This record gives sequence, structure tokens and C-alpha cells, in this order.
Amino acid sequence: MSSSSTFSERTTPRWLAMRPWITCLLAALLGHLCGCNRAPETVDDVFTNLSPAEFEELRNSTPPKERPKPPGPALSIAPQFVDIASEAGIQFQYFNDEVEGRFFLPESMGGGAAWVDYDGDGCLDLYLVNGSSLQGPGSQSGDFVNHLFRNLGQQKFAEVGVTANVHHKGYGHAVAVGDFDADGFPDLYLTNFGTNTLLHNNGDGTFDDVTDTAGVGDPLWGFGGVWFDIDGDRDLDLFVVNYIDWSFQKSKTCDVNGQPVFCGPGEFSGLPDRLFINLGNGQFSESAKSFGFAGTVGKGLVALAADLDNDLQPELYVGNDLSPNLLYTRSRPAFLLQDSNSASTPFLEIAAAAGAAVDDQGYVEASMGIACGDFDRDGWSDLFLTHFYNHKNTLYRNHGQLRFQDVSKGTQIAQHSYHTLGFGTVTFDYDRDGWLDLFATNGHVLGPNYDPYAMTPQFFRNNGKGQFDDISKSAGTYFRQEWVGRGVAGGDYDNDGDLDLAISHLYKNTALLRNETATDGRPFLGLDLRTADRVPPVGGRVVVTTPNITITKLITAGGSYASTNDPRLLIGLSEAVTQVELDIYWPSGRVDHWSELGTNRYWLIIEGTEPQSVHTRD
Repeated sequence: MSSSSTFSERTTPRWLAMRPWITCLLAALLGHLCGCNRAPETVDDVFTNLSPAEFEELRNSTPPKERPKPPGPALSIAPQFVDIASEAGIQFQYFNDEVEGRFFLPESMGGGAAWVDYDGDGCLDLYLVNGSSLQGPGSQSGDFVNHLFRNLGQQKFAEVGVTANVHHKGYGHAVAVGDFDADGFPDLYLTNFGTNTLLHNNGDGTFDDVTDTAGVGDPLWGFGGVWFDIDGDRDLDLFVVNYIDWSFQKSKTCDVNGQPVFCGPGEFSGLPDRLFINLGNGQFSESAKSFGFAGTVGKGLVALAADLDNDLQPELYVGNDLSPNLLYTRSRPAFLLQDSNSASTPFLEIAAAAGAAVDDQGYVEASMGIACGDFDRDGWSDLFLTHFYNHKNTLYRNHGQLRFQDVSKGTQIAQHSYHTLGFGTVTFDYDRDGWLDLFATNGHVLGPNYDPYAMTPQFFRNNGKGQFDDISKSAGTYFRQEWVGRGVAGGDYDNDGDLDLAISHLYKNTALLRNETATDGRPFLGLDLRTADRVPPVGGRVVVTTPNITITKLITAGGSYASTNDPRLLIGLSEAVTQVELDIYWPSGRVDHWSELGTNRYWLIIEGTEPQSVHTRD
């Protein structure tokens, strides 16, 4: 039934990659949150790592040729999501400490959510990050705390934060989940306005604050953390995305249409990101410079680790607010000039040359959330980003060999998102037709004085013809209401084979959207993948094959906004098959193959061992 081999060479792409299509020079952005009185970006600001000859080639190139498309989707099924938070026992509202007439920027940012099986019982629990008081310097503590809701089964949760010792009181934003000591119990890293926090899972239902001993208490304004093995020593390292140099003393108020509003990142300097290398003894070493992450300072909100060129080594993509996005890779693509400094650090920043730093018009954007998936089923994973109001969300198509093209307009993503402000986002196949769809939560940041502020969320169906349809109005009552949405975490908390959504808001209770879509008998395949060292195989990928379709899925870390998704892979299958072929490409180079793997169940697969069925839905 199974076989294995060594993947010794990088996979040759199916299609020749072309230069990204850059149609015009950078221009000034709108002067509201994304930069009051801000000077325009220039070409030189963005394309810093290109030679003059390279830039001219990039600017004068033509769009990549269209590639053959896989068969279209099965018959469309209307999505159905129901908010069951109250009935399930999840009562939580992010406290942003808003004071009328005061515009402290952290008030507008909100918090995230994480699906985490903290007690190892096979059911996902929900961790929600809270804010605190913002009265002035030194006053970040208060009575508002983070919450941990234990999954009791039967659609019920119980708040256990006190007994678990996770009622953290900092002014929080994001949570990243990772088992840094490989003891089988996931730990929590919290980014705050203020010093960040690392909570170690003791394996007995409790956590301890080990920030100081671990050496990861970064005092900069952090907004996201990503756990993955960045140095190849088979333990989890931590990349932390930092935002802007804002303080109570530097706070200011801007004006939009005669109304006072929050000043955005254009008024403040960016901050350097951090890389904490796991030393294997409970301690970490800050090593951003030695790995190549200190050369560019952005205004980071989110990061994603994923293998974007199919070489089994993860790239790191950083979404910045009003500064070019960053793409770090160990690869040295052929389209880059190889100079004497190109090998001085393990990672090289190539976003501009790769076509993933700015949009198709050369504008920097306000990147809040990231979703990653193979939307066109060509074997290369694409990137989706949520952005600011009166801009657009962006879909970067991956043409292989780290070449990307902004296809937002042709896919209708741009047209659907000009009048929204997106935050958390998740990609998943809601109807199991074999095509990845998109969810995005929306809400403005300029404050209640600005109209529109609360917004309806959006659900985009991938129609399998190269475009996305906005089917939000048919997705349930929640989608017809207005929210100030922030963090989103996707997870199959009831193990029924479809993804559910936890959504954090400002001013309203957190939502738990149970996916009740009738999938018309279409099967699924769930995968919980681990190396022998209990390290998530970030950088690896799986290929699922049925008689009529082939689906590629990456093993990733990070994404969304301030949140952590279910680490398991969930794959929808449009055909009524009971068995599939599965190939797992592990970051170690090993390839495992199974020719008859059963569907409608979750499989636990440890590298080099036979699959174990852990949850079944017939």
C-alpha cells in the first residue's frame, strides 16, 4: 500500500514563468488612514534590489501566457453558515478601551483567535486575545483578559482561562500556536502593544509564563508570530512581525472630511521584525540579521511561511501596511543577478523582483490578512491579501519559480472589494467541489465618526473558470449584518469534515460560524501531518489524486490576521470516491505514497509511518 523515496532535486515547474507585468510607476496613496500628508513612494523605494537592466526588463515585459485550466467545478451549492457562539457558551468581546474624542491607534486594531487542541483530546479549543486599558504610559494592565474556551463536544464550550492560567492581561493583538519544546502540547505566543508573552503548555491543562527565561519578550509593537523550523534543525523557531513606532507621546489625530480620525501608519516609522532561533534548551537567540531579515524595515501586520516554489523549503511572506510587502527565500532564482552579497545570509528578500511587493499598478497597499492556496489547481500556491477601503483586495497568481502576477481584476476579486476594508481571511473549499473559496471579514479603522465603519463580511466562491463570485448574501444571516471584523481563525472544531470560522469583532461578541453547508454527499480527506520530531512539516506539500482531479495542498504556518488556523489539512473532493491516492512531500526530502487511502475521515500520519484513522464521518 505504501512506498517511499528520496526527493533529491527540486521539482521542475510545469510551466515557464514569465516576468511580472508592471504597467506603471508608483504614485501617492489616498491621504486618510494610510498616510495623512504622506510623500509618495517612488520606483527606487520599492525596487531596491533590481539593477537598472533588470528593472527595464521587468517594466517592459508582457503578461504571462494563459495556461490550460482544469475541469470546472461541480454544481454550485449555496453556503450556509450559522453563528452558534451564544448557544455554544462562547461569550467574548474584545475590549479596545475606546474613549470619546481620544484617538489612540491601538484602539482600532482589535485582536485575533486561535484554534488549538491544548489538552490533547483530539478536539480543537478556542483561544481569544483581548485588549486592556489604554489610559496612558504604564497603564496597559486591567481587568480585561484573554480567554480559553475548552471544547466539550456536542457544540458546547467552557471558559477555563483561570484554571489554565492563560488570563493574560496585556493589551493583546495576536496569538501564534507552536510546540516549541516538542513535548506534544502546543504553546502560545502572544503579541501585544507592550512586551510580548510566551505561555508554555505544561501538559496538565495549565500554562506558565516563560517569556523571560526563553528570551522572547520583544517590547516592540508586535502583530503576528509564525512558528516554523527556519534553520532545519527539527525544532520550531519563531518569526515576529512588528508594526510601527507609535507611543502615547507620539499619538496624533488626523482629519478626514472634517471629522477627527485615527492617524494611520503613514504618520509613523516602521519597526524591524524579529527572528528567535530555538536553542533547544527552552531558550531562544534573536538572529534576524544573521538570517537576512534585518535589511528592510516594514510596517508588518501578518506573515506566512509556505513553500511557494515547490523546492520543499519554506519562503516567508510578510504583509506590510503602507510599505512594500516582503518575500524571503533561500532560493536564488535565475531572474536575479547573482552578486557577491547574494550568499551572505541564508535568506534573500526578492518581493519586488518576484512581482509580489506592490499591486499591478505599482502601488503599495495596506496588507492586513493573507490566505494561501492553489486557486487555479495548477500545482503552484497563490497568495490572497486583504486591503484598505477604496483600494482592492489582491490575488497574486503564482507562475512558478517565484514569479507572481496580480490577477485581482481578471478574477473579479478587485471589483468585489473596492468598497470594503478587509482584515482576517481564510481559504477553504466550503462545498467540497475541489476548488478553494475565500472568506474575508471587514470593518473600517478610522473610528465610529467615519461612515462606513461597520461592514458586512464577504464570501467568494471560486467558480472554477478563473473568477470568484460574491455569494455573501446567500451564506446566512451573519453575512447580512454589519460588523467591525478583525481576526479570523478557521478550524473544524466538530471534526465533521468542513471548516468552521471563529471571528473576533470590535463592539460585538465573537462569532462562531458553524459550516452547515449541504455538501450533497461529496467526500473529504483530513490530514494531521507530523515529523518524527513532532514538528509540523511546514514547507512540505501533499498531492491528492482521484480518477478526475489532482489537488495540491501546502503545509503552511501563519496567515489570516492576528490568528492561527487549524493546523490540519482539509481537502474537499468533488467525486463520490471512497479512496484516493496520496503523495506527501516532506521537508526532509522524503516522499511517502499511498494508493488506497480512505475518504471521509481524518488521518494522523507521522513521517515514514503508516496512516492512523483518528476521526471518521461516513
